Amino acid sequence: MAVTVLALACRDNTAPAPSLLQVAAGDGQHAMAGTELPEAVVVKLLDASQRPLVGVHVTWSAESSAGDVIVPESQTTDANGNVRAHWRLDATTGAHTLVVTADGGATAHASAFADARPVTDVHPISLVTYEGSGQAVHPDFARLPSSRNGSPFRLVATPYPGGDASYENPSLYAGSTGAAWTVPGGVTNPLAKPNDGGYLSDPDMVYDPDANELRIYYRRVTHENEIWMIRSSDGVIWSVPVLTVHATNHLIVSPTIVRRSATQWLMWSVNSGSLGCGAATTTVELRRSTDGEHWSPPEAASLSDPDGFPWHIDVEWMPSRNEYWAVYPVKIPGGCTTDRLRLATSADGLHWTSYRSPVLLRGASEELRDVVYRATVDLDATTDVVTLWYSGAKYDRGIYSWHVAWERMSTSQLFARVSATGSVAARSAPPVRADVKPLTNETAP
Repeated sequence: MAVTVLALACRDNTAPAPSLLQVAAGDGQHAMAGTELPEAVVVKLLDASQRPLVGVHVTWSAESSAGDVIVPESQTTDANGNVRAHWRLDATTGAHTLVVTADGGATAHASAFADARPVTDVHPISLVTYEGSGQAVHPDFARLPSSRNGSPFRLVATPYPGGDASYENPSLYAGSTGAAWTVPGGVTNPLAKPNDGGYLSDPDMVYDPDANELRIYYRRVTHENEIWMIRSSDGVIWSVPVLTVHATNHLIVSPTIVRRSATQWLMWSVNSGSLGCGAATTTVELRRSTDGEHWSPPEAASLSDPDGFPWHIDVEWMPSRNEYWAVYPVKIPGGCTTDRLRLATSADGLHWTSYRSPVLLRGASEELRDVVYRATVDLDATTDVVTLWYSGAKYDRGIYSWHVAWERMSTSQLFARVSATGSVAARSAPPVRADVKPLTNETAP
């Protein structure tokens, strides 16, 4: 099978022969097998006096892998003596070599390394949603103390049948394994509904040991983002909602709250400007509180991403490691459909380090075939076991179907996955099917 090279221009036989051909950029990159390298490969042609040669025809071929696809931007060098090509690796893991040949016989070689995809063990979760679809998004986990009776785990999520935000209201589940969840006895979902327009999304749950109560924060969306809070001492009877902070729509997305002490509460959220998930960039912001109700003005956190921008974020404090963990899907500029989930860590909540390789790529399970979205994470320090609850979607017959799944691994396995050698090109998850309609502000939760 011959290497695929897509030609874009006609050959110019009048170009002078170069004396030197060199790789100017894009050598030595990593990407997952079957994906495109993050950067184009650029070669430069010079004459004996180190001056660029213009209009010289070059050809591209893969020396080691017949299934590699090479897409030149041009067949001849530009005014700077450069010519560029995009290189998509085939499914073969290991070293790949690209050979570039200029008229006259000069050659150059570029190398790349195809990393194996991380092995995942993702399992679907069946949730009974109040409107009957079983579809849900935006999970958040809380662990109750052993002194509490009944199942020790709680999960809050919002139904999202086919992307219908009118059902996107916080709903509560209980469990003892992390894999199976039921509606707690005495609870009627949803816990809250909008009473004058808008919808309720992005729930986040916190256990307060001093008050021995659960708190659930959620975002009411109208022309504003309003972050409301309800609380319960028994997990059945919930308080009247309290408005804690508000701003213009899209300025407080996916609030996530950590309680460090009775007087130290922290809230991170995503500011995407006026365009929502269609924005070119996002900023993660941190607010502080002494009671979890009254919050300081936001300050920008240095949480950036190598492939795009943080989107619906979850932050947890891991006392056994003395650090915060954040998991978030990666948003590309101007796009709403997210294809990967990232892990970042921080000692102070303001300065973050993002791990280069994803925690998860879309396509890891059938339920997450086309989108991987907001997730939540728990670390059991006694067993050194990490559990992640994912949300995402698959696209069928014109409709996104949203579901929750889970995965469990050791801490060392998690960090081995996110620290895998090499980089992952933007949009290097399985190729988007041609029939999938991209998410927009109207269809993204």
